[in-house]
Amino acid sequence: MFLKNAWYMAGWSETLTEKPQGIRMLGEKIALFRLENGEVAAIGDRCPHRFASLSGGVLVQNTLQCPYHGLRFDRSGACVHNPHHGGIIPPGAVTRSYPVEERHHGIWVWMGAPEAADPALIPDLSMLDAPELVGTRGYLHVPADYRLVIDNLMDLTHVNYLHPLLGIEDAAANTRVSVEQEGRDVWSYMWTDGSELPLLFQMLWRGPKGNAKMRGHMRWTAPAALLLDSGATEIGGDPGASIFLPTAHLLTPETETSTHYFWTQYRDVLTDDAELTQQIHAGVAHTFATEDEPMIAQVAANMDGQDFWDLRPAILNTDAGAVRARRLLAKLIREEEAAAAKEPEGAGRPVESALPA
Repeated sequence: MFLKNAWYMAGWSETLTEKPQGIRMLGEKIALFRLENGEVAAIGDRCPHRFASLSGGVLVQNTLQCPYHGLRFDRSGACVHNPHHGGIIPPGAVTRSYPVEERHHGIWVWMGAPEAADPALIPDLSMLDAPELVGTRGYLHVPADYRLVIDNLMDLTHVNYLHPLLGIEDAAANTRVSVEQEGRDVWSYMWTDGSELPLLFQMLWRGPKGNAKMRGHMRWTAPAALLLDSGATEIGGDPGASIFLPTAHLLTPETETSTHYFWTQYRDVLTDDAELTQQIHAGVAHTFATEDEPMIAQVAANMDGQDFWDLRPAILNTDAGAVRARRLLAKLIREEEAAAAKEPEGAGRPVESALPA
């Protein structure tokens, strides 16, 4: 259910300081730590000696020291220091190393074959790097299959029913949707014509009171990065003068039944209001934690471990983007598995699996 040859978010850059951190991604435990020059390293979080969590250790001269017996590992995952018995490095004293990059305020880890890692494949979030934007970033843990979170985000019509403070009473009658696909990107477009602004937009709106035109265009990039271009424009006004509220929703499967959800909320108006930024952060975090997360968890529980398609879900026209994303993701996973099955025995395995016990 996972696409391995892809970049996944492991955390926001500002959250990784001098203390190592551990995270489970696609079922694999990874230790993240910063070198003295600020670069990030990512290695397997299980010490090959007695299986302690390396992320619970300390940094010593650009190496990660195991908290159990003091072995030290460099960014390649190799043990480079043994404080016992004359310093002899035992066979098998190595853990996996993962390609890692920092971009768009985030730490990205490549979970597949290291030789296939290409930084150019990191999802394009350059929209969020614009200097005229200000915003906030956050995190949510979701106890559900990451594909259910993608479904939620690719059909934003749920906002009108699940989110009382963000919904629009007459939106269903005034909403248009369409879908486009280009390569590994699927766009789910939504327009709401001539409706009252929801609360968040009202906080930022500086145009005349009354109805407005709104957009919510979500781009999904396989396997699990979503970028929302949302905004509002005065009816009959210049589309270029709209409120611009781009957001990112970066999903990393933790396991088959849990997801790391990294999110942003940016804006191009009232950018010098720090108190407003804090209010928006609190509101978005509350909405995700008390409305989206419980609903997605409920859906997962009601599925009772059964396959999505085996349950024969009813499909609405607003599901087009989510369905397209699911089918494309399944196709990419099948192709990756087929290619892996053709590789010579032992190709692409982690280094430690080929070493003697």
